[in-house]
Amino acid sequence: MSEFDYFRNKKGRFNPKTPIAALKAYRTGFLPISVFTYKSGSTKPLDEVPYDIDEIEKLLSRKNLGLETNIVLIGIFEKLIFSEDQEIALFAAESINIIENRYNKKIEDIKNNLETDKSSENYSELGRLFYELAILNKERESIKKFFFRESYRYFSDVRKMRRLRDDELNTLMRILLELKLYMNAADILRKEKTEETVRYLMLKAEIWFAMGNYAETRDILRKVEKSTETLTDKEQSIIDYWLGM
Repeated sequence: MSEFDYFRNKKGRFNPKTPIAALKAYRTGFLPISVFTYKSGSTKPLDEVPYDIDEIEKLLSRKNLGLETNIVLIGIFEKLIFSEDQEIALFAAESINIIENRYNKKIEDIKNNLETDKSSENYSELGRLFYELAILNKERESIKKFFFRESYRYFSDVRKMRRLRDDELNTLMRILLELKLYMNAADILRKEKTEETVRYLMLKAEIWFAMGNYAETRDILRKVEKSTETLTDKEQSIIDYWLGM
């Protein structure tokens, strides 16, 4: 599971009650380490109703929050803007703006740097920031798609300069799957990777599954099972689900 998947869609997911349980889940590959960090640093879950406004405000004051934390905060604020308490509703609306403005400031700074430094790392960082903005706007379809397209554009610029790293390729595949550009995803994956690692094969299987090519998906997953690489519990559960199609 990626760092933000757990926080983006917690419904139906395993929710450890203690830091120890979260740590065990992380060690088996079932949850990201951020869940352990989150559980360790909080005696009361941040998104538990009634919300602890003081704790939320204290956390929001930290400027360099990670995506997973921002996802939790945005989810809370999107509920609080409907509060009958106008002060809390206003706080929630302003807080959403604070998070989005932090992203906009980072994006503007990097764009200014591009005037003198057109490195692939700057384009990659822009792709990542727009991708995170898309994830944070998952409830606003048109805005989400705009940010995904912007992210796609910057990762395409990176591809003109060099081969994508694994994390960049994985993000780009997520974008194309969200935009339902399955053939583009398959073509880019083929061009960017030469070694059939487990991660490569899992991405390929996900694309083929999205296109409805279930027979091909099974063939890819059987190849994964024969791999000498160790599979995480999460990867094995995905394979079991897809092979049970």
